[in-house]
Amino acid sequence: MYSRGWIVVVATIIGLGFGGYTFVHRAVTSHVYVTNCGLQDYKPNSIIKFCADAGVTIGGIEWDTWGKDGAEGKGVYRINDCKPTCVAGKFHDANVIVTLSKIKTINGKPTLTFVSITTNDKKNLPLSDSSIDAWPMELAG
Repeated sequence: MYSRGWIVVVATIIGLGFGGYTFVHRAVTSHVYVTNCGLQDYKPNSIIKFCADAGVTIGGIEWDTWGKDGAEGKGVYRINDCKPTCVAGKFHDANVIVTLSKIKTINGKPTLTFVSITTNDKKNLPLSDSSIDAWPMELAG
């Protein structure tokens, strides 16, 4: 009743559908994320240290490497001097190397939970007596 041609077409459509689903599912589930102010994010272009006022951030991040073993990129560290107040304060910048590490499974997803930075020129970070900074970025709970 059914020709072999239709059976081949239907089998091909089912195969392509299943293969496409498998490809997309593997791509999404193999992503490595980072925690950023309580959210899981994939390759963010900015990371915030103090979520309440964003007084310290790393922006303009361009990632050179990204994976389950960690991530590394370059960005701009910005800190508000909060003088005379944080609203009226001035931001100070430095070019930095950003490194993410300490992978954990959070909400079923591999997630990098620690950031460290160092200035490109090895000079001190603005408003600091060190060329490095680091902090945990784990989600609450």
